[in-house]
Amino acid sequence: MLVGVISDTHSAGSGRDLPETILSHLSGVDLILHCGDLECLGVLDVLEQVAPVLAVRGYEDPIEPGDRLANVTRVVKVESVSIGMVHDIQWPIKGILTNADGTELIFEDNDVAKIVAKKFGDSVDLVLFGDTHEELVCEQEGVMFLNPGSPTYPGSKHAVGSLGTLAILDIRGKVIQPQIIDLER
Repeated sequence: MLVGVISDTHSAGSGRDLPETILSHLSGVDLILHCGDLECLGVLDVLEQVAPVLAVRGYEDPIEPGDRLANVTRVVKVESVSIGMVHDIQWPIKGILTNADGTELIFEDNDVAKIVAKKFGDSVDLVLFGDTHEELVCEQEGVMFLNPGSPTYPGSKHAVGSLGTLAILDIRGKVIQPQIIDLER
């Protein structure tokens, strides 16, 4: 199963301002997971033209009834992989921080599985998050962490005014193959 991962689109108005290259890079995925700071529900509507969408709320995201947009965290099962989603890795339970520029994770406790289980109410194989606008993939104690970055307002590694990144997950059974997509390449 192919899963598109996106975060921090910060779209004003209808969501139709998403660059077409985002939709074309997501073409062919089976599911899109949005890690918050969408700013308008229209982003989800536009992304749903490509594939079904599940999201979590960022700081000032709207609320909508139904299952598409969860509050702060959610757990999604894809194949045999349990995926925890949150906008800010420091929500709702601390224990995992980012360094100053958002390019590394800092674990305050060596029991990563315990922190993650508290955060999501259960153990997960993969944690997806956003907030820093910096793309990141790492693994700690058997748990993979992925921040897709921001496609529209990328972090400091990108040229000012350029497009940023999103991620594609190729999930087969319990195997997760992540790929960060640089939209400028």
